[in-house]
Amino acid sequence: MEDSPGLQQEIAALKERLRDTRELYREVCVLLFFRHGITPTANRLYQLVRRGSMSTPAEVLRQFWQDLRERSKVRLDQPDLPGEFRELGGELLSTLWTRAFALAQAELSPLQAQAREASDTAARLQEATRTELASLRERVSILETQLQATLAREMEAARELATNQGRFASMTEMLRDSGQEMLLLRQELAASQRDVARAVGEANALRVQLGLLATRGRRPVPGLPGAADPGQEPLELEVAPPVSSPDQPETP
Repeated sequence: MEDSPGLQQEIAALKERLRDTRELYREVCVLLFFRHGITPTANRLYQLVRRGSMSTPAEVLRQFWQDLRERSKVRLDQPDLPGEFRELGGELLSTLWTRAFALAQAELSPLQAQAREASDTAARLQEATRTELASLRERVSILETQLQATLAREMEAARELATNQGRFASMTEMLRDSGQEMLLLRQELAASQRDVARAVGEANALRVQLGLLATRGRRPVPGLPGAADPGQEPLELEVAPPVSSPDQPETP
């Protein structure tokens, strides 16, 4: 028969309270027989207590049964009753006491069974709670690992975002510098175009003067620049329109 957790707890409490080995075995006998309805044996007592030698629980058990028989005997010490009547009366009272004890034990047995069942249920609930707690701890550990991994990924993404923002800022600065350089080049080109237009205008004016001189009968001087035929058309130069700045809107 497997010991209930309640019995084991009661025996553990007796071990903590009692230091004398024989007294401890005797209390365990009382506990088994009267509270749990279990007939104690020397081997069972030793398995439950595990103190001293095997002879100690055997001796304590013999003394327990002897004391129990002595207490169950009823003596009628009436000097006016014959000895036979006294013995018969004692046996009758002993029988009544034994039957009363058996009846009380029978009424107590269902209560003991209920108590053992409640104790077993509590033990099962405790074990289930421990299992569930272990499962929850394992789940928490997994969630913590996942959280750490997620945080690591977010930190890596933040670093990549900062790097990309730096690259974007650098490219924006390069584009701004390129725009400024292009604006300067366009301004220089416009200035060059104005200089060329001015030079073309001066050359055309010189040709006009030479043409006038030719019409007046003067012979053109050989090797003189611009000594062209009077009917020669003046030089023309296509001047590109001024280019607006990238930062300024174009006017129609």
